[in-house]
Amino acid sequence: MTVVKGNTGSVRLSTMTVAELRDWSLEVSQDYVDTTSFADTFREQTPTFASWSATASGSYDITDTNGQLAMQTAWLAGSQVTPRFYTGASTYYSGLAYVSASISAAVDNVVTISYTFTSAGALTYT
Repeated sequence: MTVVKGNTGSVRLSTMTVAELRDWSLEVSQDYVDTTSFADTFREQTPTFASWSATASGSYDITDTNGQLAMQTAWLAGSQVTPRFYTGASTYYSGLAYVSASISAAVDNVVTISYTFTSAGALTYT
């Protein structure tokens, strides 16, 4: 069994790694409609729409012009980004998304940022 180490992961916009992130999470879901007919003895389900969402978080670094600043520009404008969620050096999930963020500061910690990505299109795996 091949084990993939978490420290090989990253979040990128195009080929540029978003700086200072420590974790990301991706969720894919599928909607179903009940297509059970008379005389059926078990329910039948038919898939309809799929969607995905993701989160990423780490230390706030607005000097990261091709990563964190680019995402800030997108969320302030309400425009879309195409994040890539890398599981290794060359394998990743990607899709068109809207991004929002939550920034937090505490006296005994660094300023942190959490991103939420909401799907605006299909998710692919490369």
